[in-house]
Order: sequence, then structure tokens, then C-alpha cells
Amino acid sequence: MHRSKALEAAGYDAASRTLRLRFRNGGLYDYFDVPPDVHEGLVTSEHPWTEWREHIKTTYDYHRIHDAD
Repeated sequence: MHRSKALEAAGYDAASRTLRLRFRNGGLYDYFDVPPDVHEGLVTSEHPWTEWREHIKTTYDYHRIHDAD
């Protein structure tokens, strides 16, 4: 994943189609039923924050895991 001011890391479980995102502010989220191509688009994007905002944030159900604080 390209350097992002907001997104720190991304992981993907292809079996469950779960995308896990860690934000630099400490938030950790799982997004559900995310197709592999959406994950690939995020990690290969030159602007992952924009990719997340435009294609993931309001499209997929999610659950906040915890705060890193």
C-alpha cells in the first residue's frame, strides 16, 4: 500500500472476504463481503485514503475492533 496520511495498514482474508484496516488515529475496522478486486484496488492505489472513502467506506458493512489508545 502506498503511503497514506490516514491509513496505516490493510489486510485481507479471501476466504471470508473480510478487509481489515488500521487507521493512523488508532481505529481498527473489519469491512465485510469485500470482493478481492476492491482490496487489490485499495492496496495498489496511489491514493489509498481516496480509494477507501470513495469505494469502501459507505459501500460495505463494518465493525470497529478497538482503539489503539
